[in-house]
Amino acid sequence: MNVVFAKKLCELNNLFYRNQAVSFSDTRHAKWPGWERCLAEAITVFKDKQDLHVLDVACGNLRFEEYLASYCESSSMNLHVSVHALDACDDLLPDICEGTTNVHCDMEVIYTRCDIIQELADNTFKDVLASEGPNKEFADLAVAFGFMHHIPLPEWRLQLLNDMISATAPGGFVCVSFWRFMDDEGMAVKARKTHEEALAYYSQELNSTQQFNEGDYLLGWRNTPGAYRYCHSFSDEEIDFLAASVADRAECSARFRADGRTGSLNEYLVLRVLLSS
Repeated sequence: MNVVFAKKLCELNNLFYRNQAVSFSDTRHAKWPGWERCLAEAITVFKDKQDLHVLDVACGNLRFEEYLASYCESSSMNLHVSVHALDACDDLLPDICEGTTNVHCDMEVIYTRCDIIQELADNTFKDVLASEGPNKEFADLAVAFGFMHHIPLPEWRLQLLNDMISATAPGGFVCVSFWRFMDDEGMAVKARKTHEEALAYYSQELNSTQQFNEGDYLLGWRNTPGAYRYCHSFSDEEIDFLAASVADRAECSARFRADGRTGSLNEYLVLRVLLSS
């Protein structure tokens, strides 16, 4: 896949989320079981801290923040949590504009509108992370949930992981999920069907099917005509490559599968940033 085609897919996704933000957000309120294990792995960074700095890349409707607040409360942690949340779609957050908001009495969220993939393409995402956020602090915990599958190029995925590591304090944690929908037989059948439908629908805009890589699909949404988004289903080898590529900067604290009716729809990497990174 070349960069021009990759950017077309990103434009398609931006259009999808602008048009389907309300209906999409309405289905995105439940916590993911994998989040609980991520936090359990990263709990050492919470201990003996009064202030916790979190980076949430592609925050969506802030449901992770709601879960994090309830997790801290249920764990009787006396923490002030500062979150730097980034996303390209303001419509997923209808009551929040750029700036500060409180989603919990002990949590402050700084939301920044950011086309993350465009910044990755321009090699400027690291500059965004360095110049924004609560008090310009390094994150203790950086997360990217439900986003990596929207990044079309392998080099951009690796760049995101490296930029998140650079934005995280030594000893802090980076948690990333990878969607593996083609491992589910029912979802795989549906993905192949909607992909062919989308190619027919966008026959002029996406006229080079050879540009798609293995694992790339255009998925539909509630049988809505023209509502398609680019998604990538990850393989063991792709996740192996990403983990190995950053091993000199962050050690793998945990790698596991969770979520969905099978309990294996997503694969997670929990990385701990090395003290010498």
